[in-house]
Amino acid sequence: MHQIQNKIFSIEQVFHHGLKWVLFMITGAMTLVVLLGVLFRYILKAPLPWAEELARYLMVWGASLGASVAYRKGTHIAITILADRLHGLGGRIIKSITQIIVLIFMAIVTFEGFILVLELSGQTSPAMEIPMAWPYLAIPVGCLLILFEAIIMISSKGQTAGGKVSEPL
Repeated sequence: MHQIQNKIFSIEQVFHHGLKWVLFMITGAMTLVVLLGVLFRYILKAPLPWAEELARYLMVWGASLGASVAYRKGTHIAITILADRLHGLGGRIIKSITQIIVLIFMAIVTFEGFILVLELSGQTSPAMEIPMAWPYLAIPVGCLLILFEAIIMISSKGQTAGGKVSEPL
């Protein structure tokens, strides 16, 4: 069982390392698009109609994917007054309950998000004329990644690959 957990942790680490690079690329692309938009609008006086829309969609994808990285590291904003005051078994129970609530919430949002994507797949964006399914897909994908992290944290009792305890909430 311990070998399986270590294998899952190593796969998770590789995946999140790749995800960080994707986020780096999204941030770079978003910065470049905004700079081009400003350059073309104010300096060349020929605005790019797609620049603002693309930057917005990249920001949504970056935030959705970045949420799973933040959840994995335990850096999401949280109200921990009760968990901080309870030590030992009480604190662990509160943390387990919060992770189960996160798991249930992410499962619901993921399921409903994929339904929304299917319903809106016929629409196209105004400027780039891409299917609106692509921007809307960011929410269920990000929630699905958090759902996987919650499952891993619950099944491993909060342990991460380095052996330290992770406190996502």
